[in-house]
Amino acid sequence: MLWLSYLNAVSKKSNLLRALLCSFLSVFLLSTPLFSLESTYRPTQKPNTVQFHATLTPEEVARLQEALKDGYKAEITFILRVYEERKTLIFGNSLLYEAQHTYTARWDPVGREYQIISSTGEQTHFSSWEDFQYVYTHSPLFPIPTPKGNRVYTSCQAILKPKLFNPPLQILNSVGQLETMVSRWVRMDVSP
Repeated sequence: MLWLSYLNAVSKKSNLLRALLCSFLSVFLLSTPLFSLESTYRPTQKPNTVQFHATLTPEEVARLQEALKDGYKAEITFILRVYEERKTLIFGNSLLYEAQHTYTARWDPVGREYQIISSTGEQTHFSSWEDFQYVYTHSPLFPIPTPKGNRVYTSCQAILKPKLFNPPLQILNSVGQLETMVSRWVRMDVSP
């Protein structure tokens, strides 16, 4: 009988642990699809530059457009890292260069146009959604250093925050960014 009570107690604990683990995974990891945003490289005309763009699904495009029309701001950040490949087991590859560029977008109901404000402060206005979306989802040209001997590769990522509050409610932006979409890091080798 002691053995049966022990098994009963262990099975109750494991069910509790299993239930907690499953609820944790379902709430925090599976509530939104991981890496729903995709980023891909684009060919460029200038040497030693790279450009990439974020690919949105039609549902994400509709949500972004709806959020902008509802008065929210949206923000997309493009991050580029340049690494030098090393053949050591301990230290790994070294980061040579990192750059990021952010676009903030909003809808102007008075002028009936979309606006993009870059991280440098430059403002661009668009009357059509298609033109706006093309510029908004494409990174600027990032310069990359010329490789010297070892293999060099770049890695890029895009982060989209489709709903940001305007002042004075902007303090709420740091709380609960459930709709933030992050792409996985995409690698591209740089030819010497």
